[in-house]
Amino acid sequence: MSSRLITSRSLIAAVSLSAVGALAGCGPNVSGSTDQVCRPLTSSPATRPAAWKGTVFTIVMENKSYSDIMGNRAAPYVNGLAKANAVASGYHDSFVHPSEPNYIWMVAGENFGILNDDDPNPGNVITSESHLVDQLEHAGLTWKTYQDAMGAPCGLTSHGTYAVKHNPFVYFADINGWDGTKFSPGARCTDHVVDYSQLGVDLASGHVPDYVFITPDMQHDMHDGSIAAGDAWLAAEVPKILASDAYKNGGALFILWDEGSSQADDPPFIAVSPNAKAGFVSSTPYDTSSFLKTVQSMMGVETLPCATQPDTVPVMSDLFAVPMTVGP
Repeated sequence: MSSRLITSRSLIAAVSLSAVGALAGCGPNVSGSTDQVCRPLTSSPATRPAAWKGTVFTIVMENKSYSDIMGNRAAPYVNGLAKANAVASGYHDSFVHPSEPNYIWMVAGENFGILNDDDPNPGNVITSESHLVDQLEHAGLTWKTYQDAMGAPCGLTSHGTYAVKHNPFVYFADINGWDGTKFSPGARCTDHVVDYSQLGVDLASGHVPDYVFITPDMQHDMHDGSIAAGDAWLAAEVPKILASDAYKNGGALFILWDEGSSQADDPPFIAVSPNAKAGFVSSTPYDTSSFLKTVQSMMGVETLPCATQPDTVPVMSDLFAVPMTVGP
């Protein structure tokens, strides 16, 4: 049985959209789409590698190819981070567009057949309880997502420059409170899916969770705003993270773009960390599943419970100067 509740109307629409794109030679890429049942999780404490005791931060930018950003004078801050840290030049997205499926893949290792950018609705509620934040909670770890311009916590409706399609967590029933007829989110959503302004408070107080997922708004993430504006936002915000003990003591910050421009599948990927190989550029072919598996390895939880062959997916270990696994 599928891990997703889907109406026949939305399934027909998805199939039609794929067909139209194929006939027209454009439109969404759905070649990587998967929808399979995930393995159930077990409750066991996280076993984190010795060098990875800090917070794993992720910032996701929008719709730029590697060549759009790397070497671009409009993005001096990003290029400075890249030169001082590690870059995965062979990274590609999950071969599913538009954005929403890519974001869901980042936290679950598949897109559950979702091929649209719709706000949460009965046709795209995901019932799987094997996504990343379930894993973290099972393992006794903490998490939050900080959503720029969301305002009130647990936003299930897009408004202004806040786009729910870039907030993957609220598509899961065990977070959005879907009961089969309506959304009834509770404390799990409101305590963990918060406005970006809360990050400054948490950094200042030293109460940063083990896992952090940051979504800039549609202007700051380069989707509607310019590359220069997105670079300036990162230049203003990233130093706050890099100054924190959560980052400095065995932490990592991944800055990646959800997909390339013009349906290209080659977005930039930068690993910023005290443990990163400074100035290193990897040409190893990695994808979104590799990224998730790398995060899961750092967090010390099971890797890719929603993948059919998780052992065949490489961890992005060559980006770092320390082991990604637990020693003997």
